[in-house]
Amino acid sequence: MVQIDKRKSPDGTLHVTIAGKIDERFDAASVLHDAHGKVVMHLGGVRSISSLGVRAFEIFVQALPADVVLVHVSPAIASQLTMIPNLCGTRTTVESAKLPFTCPACGAEKSHSVPFRAGANVEHAPKCSCGVAMELDGLPEQYLPM
Repeated sequence: MVQIDKRKSPDGTLHVTIAGKIDERFDAASVLHDAHGKVVMHLGGVRSISSLGVRAFEIFVQALPADVVLVHVSPAIASQLTMIPNLCGTRTTVESAKLPFTCPACGAEKSHSVPFRAGANVEHAPKCSCGVAMELDGLPEQYLPM
């Protein structure tokens, strides 16, 4: 089940937080109704997205009347964006991805937001509490454009 929260900032930007599983039941009609200007979508809480959910999300984003910015996209969304580069159309900018990192020294795990661009997993890797630079848990091409 997907959860959608909305809030409007003083400049008129609509901030939308989507969390849970995006599937064929994904219905964001309330967002479409409230979106009259720029929309910033916080997607770090999206656990998974089914194939029918990908299509529903694509239709939703492309139906928004103004520019869209995606921030803190989850690994589930990031992997779809790397496989389907035009998934969100031409008016959408992906700013950051919230990705899984692990420490090669102690094995600690952490989710960390990095810019959505090639090499960001190295340039913006978090430091572990043990002092060692953490590494992306997976291949960069799974989550980031190349």
